[in-house]
Amino acid sequence: MTDLPPGVHPYDPTARDVLESPFAEYRRRHSGCPIGHSDALEMPFWALFGYDDVRAALLDPKTFSSRYGTTPVFQKSIGFFSDGKEHTHFRAIFRKRLSPEGIAALQPRVADMARRLLDDMIAKGPVVDLHDDFALPLPVHVVSWLLGIQGDEFVTLKHWSDELMDNAFGKSNARFLEVYAGVCAFFDQHLDARYAMLTAAGIEEARPEHVGTVLPDDWISDAICADYLGRKLNRDEQRIALMGLLVGGNETTTSLITNLMWRLLEEPSRWELVRSDPDRFIPVAIEESLRFDSPSQGMFRTTLCPVEVAGIEIAAKQKLMLNFGAANRDPAAFDDPDSFRLDRDARDLSRRHLAFGGGVHGCPGAPLSRMEVGVVMRLFVEQLPEVTLAAPSQRSVGYNLWGRRKLPINLGR
Repeated sequence: MTDLPPGVHPYDPTARDVLESPFAEYRRRHSGCPIGHSDALEMPFWALFGYDDVRAALLDPKTFSSRYGTTPVFQKSIGFFSDGKEHTHFRAIFRKRLSPEGIAALQPRVADMARRLLDDMIAKGPVVDLHDDFALPLPVHVVSWLLGIQGDEFVTLKHWSDELMDNAFGKSNARFLEVYAGVCAFFDQHLDARYAMLTAAGIEEARPEHVGTVLPDDWISDAICADYLGRKLNRDEQRIALMGLLVGGNETTTSLITNLMWRLLEEPSRWELVRSDPDRFIPVAIEESLRFDSPSQGMFRTTLCPVEVAGIEIAAKQKLMLNFGAANRDPAAFDDPDSFRLDRDARDLSRRHLAFGGGVHGCPGAPLSRMEVGVVMRLFVEQLPEVTLAAPSQRSVGYNLWGRRKLPINLGR
């Protein structure tokens, strides 16, 4: 155990009671222990719990950097895991499909995917698992389509995504590297196939205009054809980009769907309120779920210089967990933070909660996730008016994720 400064208490996010429900631990931290330290995993790290401290760190990338990755493991500075113009230009390559225009163009396809999955789930009823039968496949189908991966490979992608997230956050670095190598090999096959298409067309250098003409119109083609700081992305940068889009594009949305329906159905009056006025209550329900049950409980930064945080001196090159879940339950930032309430202001919540991080490294997929869940909720209100919980739920694995791994529901038909 590391010798800790006075006022710093050990933090074990993998302790059984914390894994089951971390919110009692967050309340204790808000009462006078705003910073903790963990030796529970392979890599030690500090943890911040207060809203103001977490937000300040998110907005100060020159001190709290993503340069060494957003997990407790030190990673190569590349792509999304970089700062300054390298990060800004890299992010811009893949952000265009997530612009307001891109999201609007994608919405009809998402709605079609959701309807098909809902029809299949209804056919299996009356008791189904909302996670396995709907919330898991929908966002993986969407991100697979955006990547340009067809067929049944989404099952493999989801498995790898879960393993990456679980092990990247300190469970097993060896297993993370093993899975990482497998995912790299998978994407290499798709990248090599695209380069072969260019060669067959007699094209020696890929250019942006080849996306949607010579090559399919998707993220894999973007990774090949985009210009980046006067050059093309190298293979490591392509892999990092596609892997980040895969992981970021599914888990948050899956957990948001299950968390939201879980909270609405555990008190049926909430579900009735949403059904009574979907235009008013669906947006606030989504934002309140993101605040109350943040799908990502936290991401990491690395201190680039010595810094004082919450009254504690932290040396340079220290990993620091910014606990979004705790920040979003901080009574100093939100009234009645441990109550799920539908009388809050959706716009105010969306501006202030930290479920998607914040600052220049905020989650680029936030608009896509919000759109997907908005489509889903309208379908559920229309097609599943009598839905109820059928059995207790089970939480997702991994201390950094918060969602329902099992959510049995009765469709009421």
